[in-house]
Amino acid sequence: MKKVLVLLANGFEDIEAVTVIDLLRRAKINVTVTTVSNSPITSGSMLEYNVDKNISEIKIEDYDLLFLPGGGGVKELDDSLKVKEIISRFVRSKKFVAAICAAPLILGKMGFLDNKRFTCYPSFERFSDKGIYTGNGVEVDGNIITGRGIAYVFDFAFMLIKILEDEVVLSSVKTSTLFNEVSKK
Repeated sequence: MKKVLVLLANGFEDIEAVTVIDLLRRAKINVTVTTVSNSPITSGSMLEYNVDKNISEIKIEDYDLLFLPGGGGVKELDDSLKVKEIISRFVRSKKFVAAICAAPLILGKMGFLDNKRFTCYPSFERFSDKGIYTGNGVEVDGNIITGRGIAYVFDFAFMLIKILEDEVVLSSVKTSTLFNEVSKK
C-alpha cells in the first residue's frame, strides 16, 4: 500500500488539504497527517483538526509522497527547519513531493524547482526565478508535482492517485465521486 505524508501548519487551506486527503484515502492510499504546530491544528477557515502523528514520530523511509497544501500555514512550514529537512530527504531519496497554491514557494526557495516546470498560485512564482513557471493547473516534472490552487484541487489529487496507483484506481475514485458525470456535462 502506498503511503503519503501530509504536513500541515496553522492557517492551511481547508479545501486543498481535506480534498486531497479524502480522495487519496478513497483510493486506499495510506495518508498520515502531521504538523509542525500543536494539535489540534486550526485551518484558514478556523476549523480545528487533529493530526495522526507527531512530526517527531515520522520516518521518511515509510512514505512514498510528501504533500504540502497552501494557505496561510505555508509561512510556518517555510520557517521550519524540520520541514525543510523532511523535504530535502524526500527529494534526495527521489520520492515524490507535491505542493499546491502557495506551498511551491518553499520548494522554489530551496532550489528544488530550478530548471523544472512548475505552477503555483499567481505571484508566488517569484520565489523560483530559476524554475519554468507554466501557470497550468497541475505540473509534474520528475518527482515534483505542483498545483495552481483551489480550483485545480481535484485535478491535483487525481494526478497524485494516478502517479501512486494507476488508471484503474483513478477511474474507480472518479466514478465513486460522480466526477465522471460532472466532467461530461
